[in-house]
Amino acid sequence: MASKEFIGTGRFSQEPGGPPVSASASVGKARNSGRGLFVIPVTYLFAIMTVLALLMGWQAYQLAVGWHRPNPSFADQAANQLIDYYCWSLIALFIWQIMRVFSLQGRKWKRDLVAHVLISVAMAPLATLLYISGVALTRVGTQSMSVMDRLRLNLRGEIVANAIEYLTILAIIVAVDYYRRYQNEQQENLQLQHALTESKLQTLRAQLNPHFLFNAMNSVSCLLHRDAAAADTMLSRVANLLRLTLARDNSREVRLLEEIELAEEYLEIQKIRFGSRLKLDIDIADEALEALVPNMLLQPLVENACIHGVARRRGECRLAIKARPEGARLLLTIYNDGPPVRRDWQSQSGIGLRNTMERLSLLYGEDAKLELSNVQDGVRLLVQIPLKMHPAQTSAYKSLPPQNPIQPNVM
Repeated sequence: MASKEFIGTGRFSQEPGGPPVSASASVGKARNSGRGLFVIPVTYLFAIMTVLALLMGWQAYQLAVGWHRPNPSFADQAANQLIDYYCWSLIALFIWQIMRVFSLQGRKWKRDLVAHVLISVAMAPLATLLYISGVALTRVGTQSMSVMDRLRLNLRGEIVANAIEYLTILAIIVAVDYYRRYQNEQQENLQLQHALTESKLQTLRAQLNPHFLFNAMNSVSCLLHRDAAAADTMLSRVANLLRLTLARDNSREVRLLEEIELAEEYLEIQKIRFGSRLKLDIDIADEALEALVPNMLLQPLVENACIHGVARRRGECRLAIKARPEGARLLLTIYNDGPPVRRDWQSQSGIGLRNTMERLSLLYGEDAKLELSNVQDGVRLLVQIPLKMHPAQTSAYKSLPPQNPIQPNVM
């Protein structure tokens, strides 16, 4: 909208700039996400316009004083600006509504643009008539110039400017609407990505139960003809472990303490199978017990160590589980002194290891690392994930002194 400055002589001069940006931005920011739903905080729009009009009125008043106009009045200048700004506020609301028909979106945007250009030409004199109607009702400045004289003057001097102001408001509303649509699409994409991630995590976790059950039943089968009592005890342990697994909720992450308890339950089953030749060493730093880890992280990794390490070694076999924080990361290692792994272990990994790598990637992306390497006389699996403490323990952990990092030879 052109900024009309009312001066003591009753003449109007046009100055570029201002209100279209504020008017359309106020409308655009308030637009509801539903197309065609007219929910605009009109109160906010007119409040902003009031402030801008008063500021422009003060500027016009100072200008009139500087030009030494006779009897300058801030009230007259402010009233003049308020009429102008309120008129264009109503026009901005009209443009907002007309965009329900000519939205400038999709394949018919050229048709919509032509329609808006024609509407801007038609609205140009109507905007002037609306403004002059406000002047006639309030009698602002009518002492120095009659309403009809002011109407003729403004119709000659403001038709093109009003059309440009209409198109300027339209352009800003379209830009704001485009940004809103972009934000909504981004939000929808994030929600879809989150739903897809959750679905994948649920699928991967569900895959572990039959995999574990198959391996457990195979262990029971191996003992059945050799030691029926041990097979019966193992079957009871398997049932208990499966019950604990199924009783867990669908949380992405759980406390490491819960994972250790589940892994210990599984290892009790393996003690029945391997007897005294299985030597366990579990060393979990106290400050790591409340760290959050992926649900069902340890059990498949421990199972993998038993199947590919302990079961393939004659005589005693050590299996060690260690965990501790190191800076902003949680380090978890599982060691067994079984046969070495191949260099292409990633492409040859089984369900448990592959499943874990996929879940770590989904949960943490590049912030997670899983490495399998030959160290000393055995194999070490190292998992590094961001350190996140259970909410109840976050403040307590911050007061703990820093820990020494885990060295490769801890196993």
